[in-house]
Amino acid sequence: MIRLTVEHLPGDRHPEPVWLWCSDPEAGSDRVDRLWQMFLRRFDLEHTFRLFKQTLGWTAPRIRSPEAADRWTWIVITRTPSSGSPGPWPRTCAAPGSAPPRRDG
Repeated sequence: MIRLTVEHLPGDRHPEPVWLWCSDPEAGSDRVDRLWQMFLRRFDLEHTFRLFKQTLGWTAPRIRSPEAADRWTWIVITRTPSSGSPGPWPRTCAAPGSAPPRRDG
């Protein structure tokens, strides 16, 4: 068992220990140091994938099959920001500083 503790957190928060498990009973201090560093790097990877999912629009539609996910990804990738095309999803609000669209009828 590896116990990670933090001495100080920003603000008035009290740090809780984090417990990690290693299946190697003969892990030396170098290996233990490497394990907790890898655990901390996990945070960076998770947020990178979260950013990719948001950028590709995977959080907006309800995709139910791998084929639909591929189609949606290519729709988003092929839409260039300079084309002015809003994409296949509807706009939910007016751009900041502009008037909302008028409803005639």
